[in-house]
Amino acid sequence: MIFLQTCKTLPKYSIRIISPSFTKRHITLDTLNPRLIAKILDEYVIGQERAKKTLSVAVFNHYTRVQANIARSQATRKKVEASQQVSCTPPADELGHPFHHHEQEEEQLSVVMENPHQQEQQDLPSSSSTTTSSSSLATAAGPASEEDEDVDTTLLEKSNVLLIGPTGSGKTLLARTLANILQVPFSMSDATSFTQAGYVGDDVESVIERLLQSCDYDIEKAETGIVFIDEIDKLARAGGSEGSKSSSRDVGGEGVQQALLRMLEGTNVKVTNKGVPTSSNISGGTYMGHPINNPSASAGTASSSSSSSSALKPVPGGSLGDSYNVDTSNILFILSGAFVGLEDHIKQRMDKTSKTGFNEEILINTSSHGTTTTLDHVEPHDIMKFGFIPEFIGRVPVLTSVNQLSEDDLVRVLTEPKNALVRQYQDLFNLYQAEIRFTDPALSIIARHAVQKQTGARGLRRIMENLLLDAMFDTPGSSIRHILINEEAVTGKGKPLYYPRGQWSFMEHKLEHENSGRENERKIISRE
Repeated sequence: MIFLQTCKTLPKYSIRIISPSFTKRHITLDTLNPRLIAKILDEYVIGQERAKKTLSVAVFNHYTRVQANIARSQATRKKVEASQQVSCTPPADELGHPFHHHEQEEEQLSVVMENPHQQEQQDLPSSSSTTTSSSSLATAAGPASEEDEDVDTTLLEKSNVLLIGPTGSGKTLLARTLANILQVPFSMSDATSFTQAGYVGDDVESVIERLLQSCDYDIEKAETGIVFIDEIDKLARAGGSEGSKSSSRDVGGEGVQQALLRMLEGTNVKVTNKGVPTSSNISGGTYMGHPINNPSASAGTASSSSSSSSALKPVPGGSLGDSYNVDTSNILFILSGAFVGLEDHIKQRMDKTSKTGFNEEILINTSSHGTTTTLDHVEPHDIMKFGFIPEFIGRVPVLTSVNQLSEDDLVRVLTEPKNALVRQYQDLFNLYQAEIRFTDPALSIIARHAVQKQTGARGLRRIMENLLLDAMFDTPGSSIRHILINEEAVTGKGKPLYYPRGQWSFMEHKLEHENSGRENERKIISRE
């Protein structure tokens, strides 16, 4: 994993990689690169190479930008503090002769008593005296240093990300894995519960509240975290770009989009802890490589505020009644959704721009290679036609799509990742003092069922639970020590094969026989 740490004195991020594929080493953003992030993502997420590349670049650029903005803010603050110190410093002669200064005040007071009209004329400032005073202050401050002149005033704006793709294709896993890799505060919310202010439901500011909870109400950590909002397509305006023609009020559509605008761009959000129970879809987090202990179990009602970011901030911990001002300028927002029906808008646009039959080549193909080429051609105009306002789309400049996972991809999902589903069930049966194995044909059929049901990787667990029900019922407390799941068990033509202690070799022979038969079939198909 990569541990990302912030330093209060120096605007540097310290990152440490802990991964079996890499040597444990201490690196910074100067040596980190998007290729390294993508390579670590490969250990957890199967396929989706384009999405990995896009997210790796977006996250790397985001935290590089955060580092640059912190450096610029510190340089600007030092410059302001230096100028304030100069303006508050009294002249040298006054510091050296305090009694003389007191006598001078008495003389001026006596002059006023003798001729007050003359003093009124003296009190009127002249242009020459004002100019002299300004020039003397500039001289006292000294000439502008090269360091002050080199302070870059360019503001690097953030690039939020929108992930589009079918369910079960890995959108949520990509975002969660990124947060775990970088070890930054991370919150996950569902957009289906968002409503406009004044209606029953969650306000959009609750995503910042959950981000605070994930880091135990430490504002500095939360202001560099990641907010993931799933099911963002449910915020589409009713009726698409034309609007809803029904009399019902759209409480969770365009109004919620409007409420998200300032937060996506960067504003101060005020969160007040009022002891409201937390939502079930909150994802806790860790920071700087350490788990967060005893995160506050209370949430608060949040409201957008334009108050100054220099307001006093309570100490971390989150006690009842505390208020928190969180600047979202350095918070990365990753939005995702299935956007069912978006392909139709893309095809309509392509039909208008090309009548040479090119559109036939970009139709969705979810066969052997699992490509979803139509979504690769998505444009902001297509999102607008789907029901999103232009202002919202403009604040999410990075659009990327994830593909429908193919049968081969789902087989890899079952076996290759660190937390692969097959490994989970193998560990479970180890607790039963038993070993479970799967043949290659069995894994292929499991993946094929998921493709046919269009449930993606998320539907694999349901298939596995139904398949292993008998084995999980029969094995605990029995003499069964080895279980083999073959093609007949998956198709329902047979049951799992059980072997007692001492018959491990029989199971291995059966496993190799079925796997070799599968390999011979593949060779015949490849020749044809």
